[in-house]
Amino acid sequence: MKNRGQIAIRVAVTVILGLFSLPALMLGLYFFTCRLRISANVYYVEYPYLAAAIGFIAVGAFGLFCSSYGAWRRSFYGFLFAIPVVMGLAVMVYIPDGTPHLQRSLTADTNYLSGINSSVRAWYELHRRFPSRESEFQEALRIGALEYRREPLSLQSFYSQRGVRLRYQLVVVSDASGPRLDNVSERPGVIYYCVSGDQQEFWVTMTGLRDDVAPAASLKRVADIAREKVSIVGAARKDYSLPVR
Repeated sequence: MKNRGQIAIRVAVTVILGLFSLPALMLGLYFFTCRLRISANVYYVEYPYLAAAIGFIAVGAFGLFCSSYGAWRRSFYGFLFAIPVVMGLAVMVYIPDGTPHLQRSLTADTNYLSGINSSVRAWYELHRRFPSRESEFQEALRIGALEYRREPLSLQSFYSQRGVRLRYQLVVVSDASGPRLDNVSERPGVIYYCVSGDQQEFWVTMTGLRDDVAPAASLKRVADIAREKVSIVGAARKDYSLPVR
């Protein structure tokens, strides 16, 4: 009877501690699934999916081993119990901000849009109007890099398709009355720069992926959250406190 009670306790401890290994195993399987999906004609955020899958599955498997070994080998006095608990909690803390599109594409896209905003402002301070065509827009990016003493904005995005890294692509819309919010490309990393007819107001929207792997992109939303509003960068003459020339 005593042996049965001990066995039941050890089984319960193994199961309970084993639950802490599930986050790592599930994340590893998710990355492995992503790796299988990117072989198809889909867009995805550049990331070492296979290596991450192997790493997280190994962490989960090691946690399971520690749980069972610590429960069934009395000579260890259960000190191995701490390992799956610590690793499980660490993975759970990592998961909310650890997906590739949050780590990489969201950060890169946000930095690119911020760079556009400051660069276009630098152009406006020189010309008292916003860029009206692609050549002027590219010149604004060059001026912005010099003005703010930073590296030029990278044209390489973190989006890929069939193993090819995609570059940011610019679409200039002249005589616009607002941002481009429809009829956008399914390709991620497409930037829509819309400028009013008098070049005194501009809006920028961008396509991106809200998931790590997806068949098509959509307009980026605030923090890449589907229920949030579309992310728009823009300004007008009235937003700048500049002397009239």
